[in-house]
Amino acid sequence: MRNLKLKYSQQFNTNIKNAKFLLVNPNVDDKANSQRFVVTSDKLYSLCLTGNELPKVIIEVPNIVDAEYLALDNVICLATGDGEVLLVNLQTSSASEGTFCDVGIERMVWSPDQEVVVFVTREYNVVAMTYNFDVLTEHALKDVDSEAENKFVNVGWGKKETQFHGSAGKQAAKEKPNEELHVVIDQLPQNIEITWRADGSYFAVSYVCLSQGRTFKIFDKEGTLQFKAEKQSGLLPCIAWRPSGNWLAVPQKLPNKSVMALFEKNGLRHREIVLTFDLETNPIKNVKWSSDSEVLSVETAKGFYFYTVNNYHWYLKQVLASEQGHDVILFEWDQRIDEEKTCHIMLPNGDYFTFKWHWVVDGYTPSGLVAVIDGQRLLLTNFSKAIIPPPMCNRELQLEGQFYISSVILKSAKNIIYLCICDSGHNLHFYVAETELPLLFKKICETPFKAISSETSMRLNCIQWFDCSQELSVIFYHTKENTTYLHRLTADGGDEIPCDYNVEGTIIALAKCQTIKNQWIYQTLEDGALKKLTLGMGSIKRTQLHVQLNYMTEKLEVISRDNHTDFVSVALTTNRCLYVGNECLATDVTSFCQTGNYLLFTKLASLHFVRLTDLRIINERRLERGSKLVTVISELGRVVLQMPRGNLEVINPRVLSLELINDLLKPSNRHYRLAFDMLRKQRINLNIICDHNTKDFLDNLDVFLKEIQNPNWLNLFISDLQNEDFTKTMYASSYKENLQSYPGDFKIENKVSYICKALLSHMEASSEKRYCLPILTAFVKMDQLEKALLLIWEEKRLHSYDESEETEEALRYLLYLVDVNELFNVALGTYDFGLVLFVAKKSQKDPKEFLAMLNEWKKYEDDNYCRFKIDEYLKRYEKALQHLAKCGAQHFEEGLTFIKNQKLFIEALVLYKHDSENHKIICLAYADYLRAQGKLEDASIMYERGGNLAQALQSAKHILNWQRVLLLARKLKEDMAVVAKSLINPLEEQGKFEEAYDISKAHGNNFKESLEILVRGKLFLKAIFEAEMRDESLLDTLIKMELLLHCNHLMSSLLSDKELFLSYKERLLAVRVKRLKKVEMLHGEGANQTLMDDHELLSDTSSLHSSHYTASSQSTGKTFRSSKNRRKHERKLLSLKPGNPFEDIALIDALYNLIIKCFNQQQSIRDTCKALIMLVDHDAEAIELQKQFKQLLTVMQDSLDEIWIPEIRTTCEFLQGPNIDYTQLQNEQRYAMIGAPLNAKITGQEIYLIFV
Repeated sequence: MRNLKLKYSQQFNTNIKNAKFLLVNPNVDDKANSQRFVVTSDKLYSLCLTGNELPKVIIEVPNIVDAEYLALDNVICLATGDGEVLLVNLQTSSASEGTFCDVGIERMVWSPDQEVVVFVTREYNVVAMTYNFDVLTEHALKDVDSEAENKFVNVGWGKKETQFHGSAGKQAAKEKPNEELHVVIDQLPQNIEITWRADGSYFAVSYVCLSQGRTFKIFDKEGTLQFKAEKQSGLLPCIAWRPSGNWLAVPQKLPNKSVMALFEKNGLRHREIVLTFDLETNPIKNVKWSSDSEVLSVETAKGFYFYTVNNYHWYLKQVLASEQGHDVILFEWDQRIDEEKTCHIMLPNGDYFTFKWHWVVDGYTPSGLVAVIDGQRLLLTNFSKAIIPPPMCNRELQLEGQFYISSVILKSAKNIIYLCICDSGHNLHFYVAETELPLLFKKICETPFKAISSETSMRLNCIQWFDCSQELSVIFYHTKENTTYLHRLTADGGDEIPCDYNVEGTIIALAKCQTIKNQWIYQTLEDGALKKLTLGMGSIKRTQLHVQLNYMTEKLEVISRDNHTDFVSVALTTNRCLYVGNECLATDVTSFCQTGNYLLFTKLASLHFVRLTDLRIINERRLERGSKLVTVISELGRVVLQMPRGNLEVINPRVLSLELINDLLKPSNRHYRLAFDMLRKQRINLNIICDHNTKDFLDNLDVFLKEIQNPNWLNLFISDLQNEDFTKTMYASSYKENLQSYPGDFKIENKVSYICKALLSHMEASSEKRYCLPILTAFVKMDQLEKALLLIWEEKRLHSYDESEETEEALRYLLYLVDVNELFNVALGTYDFGLVLFVAKKSQKDPKEFLAMLNEWKKYEDDNYCRFKIDEYLKRYEKALQHLAKCGAQHFEEGLTFIKNQKLFIEALVLYKHDSENHKIICLAYADYLRAQGKLEDASIMYERGGNLAQALQSAKHILNWQRVLLLARKLKEDMAVVAKSLINPLEEQGKFEEAYDISKAHGNNFKESLEILVRGKLFLKAIFEAEMRDESLLDTLIKMELLLHCNHLMSSLLSDKELFLSYKERLLAVRVKRLKKVEMLHGEGANQTLMDDHELLSDTSSLHSSHYTASSQSTGKTFRSSKNRRKHERKLLSLKPGNPFEDIALIDALYNLIIKCFNQQQSIRDTCKALIMLVDHDAEAIELQKQFKQLLTVMQDSLDEIWIPEIRTTCEFLQGPNIDYTQLQNEQRYAMIGAPLNAKITGQEIYLIFV
């Protein structure tokens, strides 16, 4: 689907007459391509295309027959007809002899890698030599008896008589003797041609054989004959081997046509290209392939024909006519990288032309119309109507006359498509599309180039711009002597300005700004900058820099964004970078195209979508390798891509479809039917219809229901509803944030019910029957199956139970939406057996499953009991209990069992609250259940309500709820003192000394015993207060002595903790130093040994499979899920035994426990000091206790940074990559391998918070 278009052309006058060879250094990558070497029959010239320097003669050698630039040594090899082979040094302009052939040389051709050179002598011997001119082999070219190493192979497809020969008939099945070729050998051109395959493995020599005329032989790199061509008549001298290696192109004149025969490597004829001209009237002078194998150039006496192949069809893409009165004497394809489609042409008068070709897709993007050039035919395909693979098409446009199509442009104005064709004779043809379906174009006029065409026949570029808005006009340009001349031509030819628009430099890309009149963006070959060009009336108003690029552009476009108020240039450079303005958007880009608010570009195997407003890539998808964009049909959101082999692939990306849908759902449009149809076809979630603008959708539900006439579409929409805003989740990339509007009381979590209720209100208010099924769908979507079923049943009753097609269809549809068993249960829940049978009849349920059950329920005379049984079957236990409660006392025992089984105690208490006796029974049953569940406090309450105070008292005693125990004991009229005394010891065991003291004080008679409870609980402050209030003598006899003993115990404990803390800390530091020394020592033996040793240490607790840490190793290995194994694992880690591999971790845990113990004693020490101060003459003990505690706190605080090193205090972020500090990684892994609870325990973060 691509056309070969002229990117730029250059013309120089060299004053070198009758050039034979043009040589270019393949290693030079200069933008201006200034250095050339031209060889005539007797001179070697050096040519500089920049400046005003004249060509310089390097050396004069008579009778030059071939020349080659040897890039490795920077010399030029010249071969003369007299047999001399010279090497010309370009630095010194001196020549040295390479070799000599005494019989003379006919041809010399070097291999592509310049390691082997092939000579054909005047005695028709093929001589293969090395780079140093050492002979490899020599072969007599016209020796008919020589045998090739490889012969044709008969694969055994049967006899000729048994094969089908088609239209040739039975006579073709008969063997015929080989007919002799009736050719006059002496009249054939005797010249010899040599061609190499691009990989240098083989070369072919075309010559005239005395026995069969023109033929060729194929040799390997060493010059050994491999194959001979099959006998073919009418072959011409030219031969060219496709660089990719699959075909040899040889012109052939057949009796009925002229073709370019394509031979395989083994010499067999494979296929042919039918030429559009006769070889007798327009003989071929040369055949050459472009270095990328994409273009086959055929040079004739009248011009050049460029052929390309795709999908096994050969297209004639370009015809370059020769200058009038001047024959082309030299044509060469450029062999440099990125110059594969650059060709060089020289005329006898010394004019030198450079033509740079490139691939373009000519089409009109909005409608998907693409034009493909094939000689005089223009193949038009409208991809918006049908996807037709090439070489087929919708419509052929035949150009009349002798000229061929060179370029084509499609534009539109006022919804009318215009077509402009430029032919090889420099005439413009203007067409207008009469109809799009079928696609028909009508010719408007034809305009010649007049004076421009006569002066610049071979210099004119293809059409660059076609304007059809006001008048039909085109823009084209050509370059001469580093100056580019722009031309504008109207359809009537009256506004032709040949030279007024001129720009310094060689324009290689030109693009029109759509938003600004007469403004263009162009790039020149010399500096690579993108510049703005504003054209005035016959002159250039101004030129200014737009963007500076460092590479040449392969494709340049100017696109508009932000509602057509701004424009930006999009350039694809030769190094495959895509620039939007001056920002490099992506690399390795192969093609791009713009549609709407998106820019699409392809990489080697992916398609990307860029939003133009913020230049963010919002989506991408994988493609077949090598796919390229052909066109985008913006009206359909359709993207057409072409695969490398030529076939097409059409996709509808979600991004483009959503853009079209957004436009259809705008408040100004509200084309719900078109949007719905596109969503349905593209399998896009239908929630977009309401999520696009929820408030507008709900306000215009009548418009939505009016447009969506198909009830199945409504059913599909309602079924797809979800409690989710898809513009913020699945399709968030296609929507801007904070643009959604909702009704005031709308919530996303209630979206389905909200929209269904709104739809129901509109559909139920209408009398249209088409809403019947959508109403059912809405009820089902809201989980209101009973309403849906009753709606069908009511409709059935309105028809007096007659068979109604509408109700039958509605029930069948409901059975499609809902499982039959669920719907059957819903029908049972209505307690209407007629409805149950109606549903069962339309389902596939076996009557044996439900008839016996229905008959049994019908026998019950009590409707409430019948409903109880139905609800029990449906597992609607709460409703079943409600019906059973209405059945009376005769069913209470059954009800109590039902309550216990289904644990409906709370519901039963409400239902039986007016029946006091049954209510108490339920309370006792509930209390038994609560006691079994361990909820003794609630059980005590329920026992009390049920009248079992003794059991209530026991339950309260179990949880030591002493206030409730005393209360219940009073109700039971038990001895309060005995009950109170029985509570004191349990409370003391639970550490509730203050509560035990209050009970003893209130119900006891011995104050000293009560005070002893406070002393045992170390509540000295309250004990001192109570003693002073009741009996001060107890201060000395009871409290003081116990207080001093407690103080001494605390000081002893603090001193012991301090010593233990310092001991553990010293051990920890020593362990770390020892470990560090071990690592440093082992570093000399290699890091791998270190890691191996640590691997052995970690084998019990880590799952590291190698010395390299990976992300997956953090979550693998032993899980220690069982509590027994977990405790065993922790004991192993926290063992304080010296020499434990995890001794440092155990010491950190021990230090942590000591710190926590110290801070837990803080309140006790504070109360003890206050109590000592309240007693007289004991201030010294309080001061000493406080001093020792402060010293311990200081020691702990000063040691925190030594204990909790950074590997523990910070969250480990494990390193990855080639540059890893494995020592740091080991330290981090050592603490990361510990289980979560233990790791949190030793982080030390909370210790720092305590000190803060």
